[in-house]
Amino acid sequence: MHFVYGFCNGNAHAAVEEYQRRFSDRMIPSRDVFTRINQTLRDTGCLTSVAVRSEREVVRKIKTRENILEMVQRSPRQSTRRMASRIGVSRMQVWRTLHEEDLYPYHDQRVHHLEPGDHVQRMDLCHWITVHLEVLSVILFTDEASFTRDGINNSRNVHTWSHENRHETRVTNFQTA
Repeated sequence: MHFVYGFCNGNAHAAVEEYQRRFSDRMIPSRDVFTRINQTLRDTGCLTSVAVRSEREVVRKIKTRENILEMVQRSPRQSTRRMASRIGVSRMQVWRTLHEEDLYPYHDQRVHHLEPGDHVQRMDLCHWITVHLEVLSVILFTDEASFTRDGINNSRNVHTWSHENRHETRVTNFQTA
């Protein structure tokens, strides 16, 4: 490319046309590529080796991949955002690495811890409601697993990275009287 650029007396537009004429089966670079190559040669006296740069990138990618997998192994509940910030890569790179390793986020199911006397109390409530049906119109029903004094918990952010779904449940004791 540098030879073609010199052949055209430093005219990038003519260099693109000449390169296309000589190498019609290759991808044709833009004018900027010709001028950038010439400028790099003038500034540094050599062109950066693509092979050396790609080797460095491969080594960096392998280290990044190993770091991500090690973090997941140590703490499978860690978020992709936290992993990305600790390693210094993008969240998408973390996601891609995890998916390439067939690791997926499986969400825990929150369940209330039942005490031995809870069954009797629940049955008493059910019998009382069947007698007082007018109460049903003022009861708030929700699909939330728990209410806490801290506020609403977003259970979509609680997950475990794993190869298969372990159907894990997390027992909570927040609703005890």
